[in-house]
Amino acid sequence: MKRAAAPLIFFMALLCPVKFASAGNIDDIRSNVYAWADAWQNRNIKHYMSFYSPAFRSKGLDFNGWLQKKTEFFQRPGNIRVQISDLWVFIEGKNATARFVQRYQDPKVLDVGEKTLVLVNSKDKWRIISEEWKPLAMPVRTTGTQVVPLNQKKSTSDNRPSDTAIRKVTINTKTPNKTIVKSIKIKTEKDYEEVFIALNNYSIPEVQSIEGNRPRIVIYINNVSSWSGQNKMSINGKLIKQIRTCLQRDTEKLRIVLDLKYADDYIIDQTYDRKANIYSIAIR
Repeated sequence: MKRAAAPLIFFMALLCPVKFASAGNIDDIRSNVYAWADAWQNRNIKHYMSFYSPAFRSKGLDFNGWLQKKTEFFQRPGNIRVQISDLWVFIEGKNATARFVQRYQDPKVLDVGEKTLVLVNSKDKWRIISEEWKPLAMPVRTTGTQVVPLNQKKSTSDNRPSDTAIRKVTINTKTPNKTIVKSIKIKTEKDYEEVFIALNNYSIPEVQSIEGNRPRIVIYINNVSSWSGQNKMSINGKLIKQIRTCLQRDTEKLRIVLDLKYADDYIIDQTYDRKANIYSIAIR
């Protein structure tokens, strides 16, 4: 992709001073979340608890109460499987939030829910200070040792599930003010492409990926009353061939479509810079 140098330099200069949104911090948190899930799945209680802060609190339990609860849980017979998808990382200062879809399975329970981990940076290490889970589907329980299998797709080397299936992640965020989309820009790298959407206020988009002969990622930004940007931007990148936009005036939603080149497996990384109000989505 070829773009004018000046706009790109200006845009990246806007991001660089925001320390808490650095790619290194985000990658550290993502790695921690997947390692945390692996420790849970492998019933390694010592390694699992190393991801938690001594100040951890959840559902009336402190660190020691959580340790006792999980120690008893890990001693139960049978295999555990923990799968993570749609991982979203939001960083503000020394605090961070990781939100994702969690698929859990053991010999008696299979459930799917949204897990939220709140982390704090202490001594250059991100640790979980609280966590919350809410169901996205009713748990499936069985009476014997057989469990209804998960629909498992191909995974990448770091155990991240495929993102080619139709999926939708919605984080409800309401604001009394209208949202203005200031710009939509793209950065291309060797192994990924990243789209940056600059907003005037805090607004988390709805994201949907669609597979098939016309693979695409659809982004909806709510509460948008007007849009003066281009309706179609030819990108011709390695992964993204064009970006289309359309303002749905009846619902006040700006629809942004990333048309992908190939019907393949993709990793989708989303971040939000709260200070600069910039949402970004990276396609790998």
